[in-house]
Amino acid sequence: MLRPTAISYLLIVPLSLAIGLPRNDNVDGLDWKPCDLPFPKSRQERIKEAIDCATIKVPLDYTNPKSGGEIDLQLIKVNATRQPARASVIFNPGGPGSSGVEEVAVLGPMYRDILGGSFNVIGFDARGTGRTIPFSCAVRNKTADSDSGSLSRRNPYSQLPNPQVDVFNILKHQTWHGAKEYFKGCYEDHKDTGRFYGTTFVAKDLLAIVDALKEDGLLRFWGRSYSTILGQTFAAMFPERVGHLLLDSVVEPDGYYRGNWASATRDTESALFHFFEQCIDAGVEVCSLANFTGTQTTAESLMSQLSDVLKKLKDDPIMVPKEIQAPQVFWFSPGKWDLSLFIKSVIQANLYSPAKFLRLSSILGPVLVGNFSSLIGPEAMEIQAQTAKKASEKQKEDGLPWNLGVDAFHGIACSDSKYRADKPEDMYSLLQAQVAQGSFADSISGKFWPCAQWPFTAAETYGGGFDQIDTKNPILLVNGKWDPVTPLSGAWDVSSRFGGSRLLVHEGAGHGFQNGVSKCTNEVVQRYFERDELPNLGMVCKADRNAFQQAVDDANAKVFRAMDAGE
Repeated sequence: MLRPTAISYLLIVPLSLAIGLPRNDNVDGLDWKPCDLPFPKSRQERIKEAIDCATIKVPLDYTNPKSGGEIDLQLIKVNATRQPARASVIFNPGGPGSSGVEEVAVLGPMYRDILGGSFNVIGFDARGTGRTIPFSCAVRNKTADSDSGSLSRRNPYSQLPNPQVDVFNILKHQTWHGAKEYFKGCYEDHKDTGRFYGTTFVAKDLLAIVDALKEDGLLRFWGRSYSTILGQTFAAMFPERVGHLLLDSVVEPDGYYRGNWASATRDTESALFHFFEQCIDAGVEVCSLANFTGTQTTAESLMSQLSDVLKKLKDDPIMVPKEIQAPQVFWFSPGKWDLSLFIKSVIQANLYSPAKFLRLSSILGPVLVGNFSSLIGPEAMEIQAQTAKKASEKQKEDGLPWNLGVDAFHGIACSDSKYRADKPEDMYSLLQAQVAQGSFADSISGKFWPCAQWPFTAAETYGGGFDQIDTKNPILLVNGKWDPVTPLSGAWDVSSRFGGSRLLVHEGAGHGFQNGVSKCTNEVVQRYFERDELPNLGMVCKADRNAFQQAVDDANAKVFRAMDAGE
């Protein structure tokens, strides 16, 4: 059995936040009915099972619950295949900004099967996402033309000598003033609700869902990426209400709540090195880079070649044409996006899943010989224009997207963040801390800069710390060895903060253990929920297949499914 533990940390955590609240039996139960949600056509076609829906009312403002303001949380449920169900596991995909309702509607059956079939899987849309007071700023598309006119040890896999661009110069001259217009627009759109998106409120929403389920009053939760912050926050606030917590691809709470995200790219080079290793192992029939320098091609030689390319681009910069939309930071002035940043952003984004590895290998082939036409040449511009046109046409046919919270990442994360700056110079030290983590830090650090000027602060933030927390039942953490955005070292650190927790090292590619398929990892997760078993100390699970072979198999399966569907 999972062992009960004492709440010895209450001395260092405000009692009002950390108290183990008893189950609230006075709340109404949930009225589950067959779903009839307005998912877009493309999502409806992927829903293969009957699913149930319910709503629950929660206070808009937990600091003043009697004010009368309420919101409806949309819940969705994939039922257990083995009835009666043992209990319900609440899933949230993270982001912040992804829709739990939409993901469970499509992938819930797979998650249920990983858990063993005995548990219902419930998804919900956290505040700001889906249709739960979605955070979207109308000014988003107006900022792209804005123009101001005017620290830990490096990764042992590191092969790139940190050829980063001057991120402070980018912040000061390209994004600070343009982004300010975005923030002003967000404030006007959400000035009445902008304080109510914080993670502390979402943790209280989770508690309300647990009570409404009328089970045993304990939270069973599966959170990925940002949602590991949600899980950690819940565990710190309500340690006596923790049943089973699975934290997959773990985000460090200190960096998140401070707003610096300093460690995010610490393992990106490891992920890229592993990508090259898997390419060579798969062979030239699957990955053309496997013999890039002949039969003696190694991951080290490919990293070295990429390093040379990035060095040259740093010494002799090339700007991405204004016709090419800059990824990650949409308020960059057109034509002022450095090509080296563009390349690294593309690499980082495609390391998230083996499903993207074939595409990444085809992109890197020309790049490694200094040919960038496939990224920024006339053909690339035409492809992007056609892609945008097709996406627009598809949306018209598809209907309104379910997830309307297109700016929820900033609406949630920046409201949680403590960091603010009055001028670009105030951020100089923060930028140095970010770029010290590895050569890919400059490719995504701009995504976090808005928090420095964000106009909202969460109405309530957890302030009790994340150290020496003993939960009623221990937490299971799973983290990839080659995760491009949540480093393994961070997961070890988080595990050390929660008494009795256990970390499973997943040796599969991508972000989230479902991406690098591993029967071993799935079995550990299932035993945790079904039998209350934790993995042995230091346990490692390998992926079932080479990542490129998995990508090929999945692509072939997708083609066969399309043929069967008559597409």
